[in-house]
Amino acid sequence: MMEHSFTLSGVVAPGDWDPLGIWDVRREHAVSFGVQATVPAEPTWRVELPDSPADAQAILADKARALELARSNLAQANRELARLSPTAPSFGPSEQFVAQKNALLTAVDELQEPVSFGLLPDKVEDQESYRQWLAFTEQIRQMIAHYARIETAIEGADIGVTAVGWTGDFETTWEPETTPSDMRTHLQSVHLVLSSRIALLRLASVIATGAASLAVKAAIPGAQVLLLPAVWKFVRDVLKELRQSWPQLQALA
Repeated sequence: MMEHSFTLSGVVAPGDWDPLGIWDVRREHAVSFGVQATVPAEPTWRVELPDSPADAQAILADKARALELARSNLAQANRELARLSPTAPSFGPSEQFVAQKNALLTAVDELQEPVSFGLLPDKVEDQESYRQWLAFTEQIRQMIAHYARIETAIEGADIGVTAVGWTGDFETTWEPETTPSDMRTHLQSVHLVLSSRIALLRLASVIATGAASLAVKAAIPGAQVLLLPAVWKFVRDVLKELRQSWPQLQALA
């Protein structure tokens, strides 16, 4: 297996993993460009690749394919959410995601019963989903606040770092002796990061829209906010299950 890594640091993430299955989440990372070393205060996406251009290109292509699969899976999860109805909760034996759907509809049913006034759930499993949802919302907040910082390294040597502003401006710093081929590789990393970021924002939108739709269908006032952790768990578990059918990709090995 060729040495490579795709990491995201400087964020609070749900369970230290990427719900799309693309990036490894790390709490801290430091990189040095020039004399002084800095620890970025913003979310930092780092791509480390082997020295062989052919191997690097194959890994990046696999990662792009994985992101395409993740986006397709998210679209399917969104369709499953849209079809869910608390008034027609029965599922056929051959239907997908029966356990996930039953768990979500159970959460909807529980909101229709007299409960305590707190937002924190009583069950341990639900508490974990609640904490993960809060971590995910914080991750999204950090990404919106700072947008993106992207680093690329080849065979352990940093080649470039790009900061992308909300106006669409790119500011890239190149290490000395970076080749045109290395520059193209870094720009591919930038494209992968921006596409990943858009997918994560789409994930947040799917969860918020799904919770709102279920609240309306169940006719429960104020249920949208209370359902967010349960919908997060549903989408997370559906994405995990769908990921099991992904083809073997060396970038994910």
